[in-house]
Amino acid sequence: MRRKLWKTGIEALKQVTKRYARKQNRWIKNRFLSRPGPSVPPVYGLEVSDVSKWEESVLEPALEIVRSFIQGRKPAATPVKMPSSETENKRSYHMCDLCDRIIIGDREWAAHMKSKSHLHQLKKRRRLDSDAITTIESQSISPDHDKELKEKGSLGQNDEELKSSV
Repeated sequence: MRRKLWKTGIEALKQVTKRYARKQNRWIKNRFLSRPGPSVPPVYGLEVSDVSKWEESVLEPALEIVRSFIQGRKPAATPVKMPSSETENKRSYHMCDLCDRIIIGDREWAAHMKSKSHLHQLKKRRRLDSDAITTIESQSISPDHDKELKEKGSLGQNDEELKSSV
């Protein structure tokens, strides 16, 4: 019984560790590789798949990269780069009227369109628009009352436009 629980615990730990490593990789990719800029440090990849070769494939290259930075020289290893599209314009100008922001670059624009703040503003705008439509519908006039007002001539042009938009 204890042996079975121990094996189950080890398997669960392996699963959680793999999930955590995937999250870390995704975070690094999104934070450092997807939006390169002057304040983003270079990211170096190391081959970590074979645990038996840990020292020569992970430890030694990592220490060499750190030493080179400390000594102020460029490391022998090349940093990881995200593949960029040839059609991507890094200097394109985009204006988001919803968020009242100016965004430079196609990649940054795409990231903004998916961002939490933009989606929140979009949801807020849709809610306001649906509330305005509901208000207009609740103020609409019944057909019988509308006929009476036309006969008296008190149904104005704005009322006609409002009614036709509903």
